[in-house]
Amino acid sequence: MTWASNHDGNLSKLLRVQGSLTVGLIMVERADFLTCQPDETAQDIKKKNPLKYSYLPVENGNQIIGLYNAERWFAAEAPDTPVDGDIMPLSEEIIIGADSSIFDFLMQADTNPTNLVVSGSRVSGLVSLHDIQQLPVRAALFALITSLEMAMTYAIKTHWPDDADWMSQLNDERFTKLVENVQRSKAADAYVDHITFTQFSDKADLIRRGKILDRSDSSLRADFRTIRKLRDHLAHANSYAQDEATAKRVCETVRTIYQLKSDLIQYLSS
Repeated sequence: MTWASNHDGNLSKLLRVQGSLTVGLIMVERADFLTCQPDETAQDIKKKNPLKYSYLPVENGNQIIGLYNAERWFAAEAPDTPVDGDIMPLSEEIIIGADSSIFDFLMQADTNPTNLVVSGSRVSGLVSLHDIQQLPVRAALFALITSLEMAMTYAIKTHWPDDADWMSQLNDERFTKLVENVQRSKAADAYVDHITFTQFSDKADLIRRGKILDRSDSSLRADFRTIRKLRDHLAHANSYAQDEATAKRVCETVRTIYQLKSDLIQYLSS
């Protein structure tokens, strides 16, 4: 039996767990769209868009035919010319299925920040980068990071089967704290495993010090620092994507987590 089949370690299993957290949970319903028409001018659209939606669905009759980039005129004079011919037509780059995983959107939302959501043969909604602070996304992100931390745990235990060996890699302060927590847990009859009392930063340090992954120390240090920062924001119910720049960094971090998890699984399977 391989490690991946014995533990929640492979990416396909994570995707199945996350399958219920879909784009449909965070999209704007079609009934709530602010749309524009091909014969409207950029000036018209700017006037009807006081809430400054970055992209507006373009409607021709009862059909959604694409997206219009209204954001470019937020701080500039909009021309008095029809937007027909200046529309992003429907394509694979701007559509996503309503039953797609939230991660399907996050993996590419920094380059395609607004997607029309399709159910069957019909556009049923719209999802954008601004939606990634919604509760279903927060839950999905926390589950993803927890899954990474589990993979880190198994990698550490595989590299150092004896607890004393990986514990000796901790600095004095973290070692003392760990021993104290283990002793309290055993006294309360709640002990499970020494490794469960390590923090995310402890596991990250152990992965680096054990040279478990074929990556430079500086690269791993930077990646783990970014992931830990996102994890802390999620754990403390803080804002983690308060503007476009930070939202895009979340997308980058998601891709980083998937890559690290894939690398750890490869290590454990070797």
